[in-house]
Amino acid sequence: MKFTDIQQKEFIEASDGKMLGFVNDAQISKETGTIESFFLAEPKKMMELFSGNRPTVMIRLCDIKVIGKDVVIVQSKGLEQG
Repeated sequence: MKFTDIQQKEFIEASDGKMLGFVNDAQISKETGTIESFFLAEPKKMMELFSGNRPTVMIRLCDIKVIGKDVVIVQSKGLEQG
């Protein structure tokens, strides 16, 4: 799968069905060259439309449970805000 393919998928939290956002960056291991985690831009809320700062959420690769056609299901104990 290409990085651009994963960027087009919605990330959804499995426990409550909340949309977490879309991938805008990834953390890659220097040793192995593999992706360790994804950084998601949260969907903009009405009051954030004109602000340039969008909070990011880090999703570790081990927290991804299912990669579907349109969505990625994430099961994590605690999402890391950035």
